[in-house]
Amino acid sequence: MCLSSPVTGQSQTPAVGQCNGSCGLDSNGNRTATVTAPNQNGELKHRGKAHTKDSDDDNLGYKEENAVYKETPALDSQQDLKLKETEQAEEEEEYHPQIRWPDLGAQTFLHVGALYGLYQLFYANFYTFLWVVVTVWVSGIGITAGAHRLWSHKSYTASLPLRILLAFAFSIAGQRDAYTWALDHRIHHKFSETDADPHNAKRGFFFAHVGWLFLTPHPKVIAKRKVIDMSDLEADAVCMFQRKYYIPLFALCSIILPVAVPWYFWNEDLWMSFWINFNMRFTWTLNVAFFVNSVAHMYGNKPYDKNIMSVEAPIVSLLAMGEGWHNYHHVFPWDYKTGEFGNYSLNITTGFIDFCAWLGLAKGRKSVSPDMVIRRAAKCGDGTRFLDDDHAHKDQVWGFGDKDIPREDLQELAKMQN
Repeated sequence: MCLSSPVTGQSQTPAVGQCNGSCGLDSNGNRTATVTAPNQNGELKHRGKAHTKDSDDDNLGYKEENAVYKETPALDSQQDLKLKETEQAEEEEEYHPQIRWPDLGAQTFLHVGALYGLYQLFYANFYTFLWVVVTVWVSGIGITAGAHRLWSHKSYTASLPLRILLAFAFSIAGQRDAYTWALDHRIHHKFSETDADPHNAKRGFFFAHVGWLFLTPHPKVIAKRKVIDMSDLEADAVCMFQRKYYIPLFALCSIILPVAVPWYFWNEDLWMSFWINFNMRFTWTLNVAFFVNSVAHMYGNKPYDKNIMSVEAPIVSLLAMGEGWHNYHHVFPWDYKTGEFGNYSLNITTGFIDFCAWLGLAKGRKSVSPDMVIRRAAKCGDGTRFLDDDHAHKDQVWGFGDKDIPREDLQELAKMQN
């Protein structure tokens, strides 16, 4: 991935117009990478406390205070040796995924029930249809503005009332607790398209979309869950409350409340309301979210980094409230907008965060400068970033002698002539 840090001792200057895999964020090649495991009582430990001053800035102006993926300081030699032995054993172990039958049964129930709920929707009260739209949007904001942009990426700071609201909205979505969701999402970014990626797109569309939910995870996924720094979420009382009481919150927010409101307020049939407002709504939200894992990793352009699988998928952005600008997002995961272009119609979540900032509920919105985007796209992108804006063809040359030939190319040409 074009964002990976370069290995110390190797050249850090990629050739003009291409990305050699070391378009790194660390100009000195410094990085810490060790693991802190849970203690014997299963309690969580804070991870990721050590950094070097020299690694604070990269050649694109990236500031360390925006970093999310910090790995832990070095352990003592005995622990380090055990870690290496464990990693070696994982590499030697042949992975045979097994079906987790309870999870497969749950997915089958949800999807078959969703089809039945869709059929029932044609006979439901019109207010029930409106209620579905409202709950889908509210739960979607809980995913995109809450679990994703706030808790996974720290792309902005939310006040206590906003965090409570987002935790409630995310509980309606029912996609596990925010801590667990963010942990796997940070792993997905840190180890994209490797065996450690929970929904590795290289294993195919079906696996990336839904198969990873009912297949046993790769051993490397389990190991990397002990690596990612989660101390920020462990210090967030709202996030940890939602994690601790997730089961009753799921029952209340994702099942009882959505189903009971139509039944109580406009006398919707309770049986009909269950299949529409739980199965159909829940499954719709689930699949739209997972389009980001599947469609947005396979079908589209790569303007910012052509060497990774994530792509720009406007249709996914429309359905997922702005989450489909995925090539950009994987290159700049700290940007609260998760995309460079597009208005609020294709990025509703950005509009929601901006509105919360206007109300004083959100602050510290992190974004990317235009110059940083241009440099990254020119260095690593597939060229599509420049086809439809003011920068189109600005660096094209007519041949030898053109004043726009890059200085590095001129120096190499001079050497060749000598």
